[in-house]
Amino acid sequence: MSKKELKSKHSSEEPFIQIVAAGEPVKLANEPVLVIGFPGPGLVGMISASRMIEGLDMKLIGAIRSPLIPPVTPFFGGILRLPIRIHASNDGKLLIVISEFPLPMETIFFVASKILDWATEKGVKKVVCIEGIGIEKRKGSPEVFGAAEPHLLAELEKYSVPRVQKGFVAGIAGAILNECLIRKLDGYCLLATATAEAPDPEAAANMVLAINRFLEVDVSIQSLIQNQSVIKAQLNELAKEARREEQAAQDHGYRPIPFYV
Repeated sequence: MSKKELKSKHSSEEPFIQIVAAGEPVKLANEPVLVIGFPGPGLVGMISASRMIEGLDMKLIGAIRSPLIPPVTPFFGGILRLPIRIHASNDGKLLIVISEFPLPMETIFFVASKILDWATEKGVKKVVCIEGIGIEKRKGSPEVFGAAEPHLLAELEKYSVPRVQKGFVAGIAGAILNECLIRKLDGYCLLATATAEAPDPEAAANMVLAINRFLEVDVSIQSLIQNQSVIKAQLNELAKEARREEQAAQDHGYRPIPFYV
């Protein structure tokens, strides 16, 4: 569907986006925390979310289907996977939405809105977006920073996540955070400094460590550190595609400014 068609359709009715049950049901806690991990700089969000899903043995409970989403079905080790999935921890306290590919710019608002409609129905009040801050040449170990509304900054500090002073969050994370502000949900963004052009498992590993503190979970980063070269080789093309979508965002008028910490 073209951008013109999307705008025309949106003027009369919302585009078709459906969250469907998949996998096995999990009884959710009263106020589960929602984590959003989509491809972006260094693929930090996606890699970190994937490691959390594996490390916590989270169960597939849902997926997003829509004609707005490109007809792509990822597979790893010969096993097909849904491209945008929802996983839940066994105790129902944590939800993760993960995507294996970057969304086209013109679909982002609609997908973000549908995700938060669904999350609100499930009792979610706290949303954490995990992203990379793309830099050309990183020096030293990746750092993780946070951003949130003023009354939420103390929680970041409590878990030793320093605040980022200035910058933009774009793409699906930006759309989710905007909706959190409008809907009065507690929205947080954790950002790891990452290589802009290639997968960055080291940045994802440091992100997982920050999430461990912030959400009080315990996920090992050993596989990310030991398999860096394999991860980079497997996900290199996806990182380039994420970079192309970032360029498309700039074509829509978004011009990134440096992050100040």
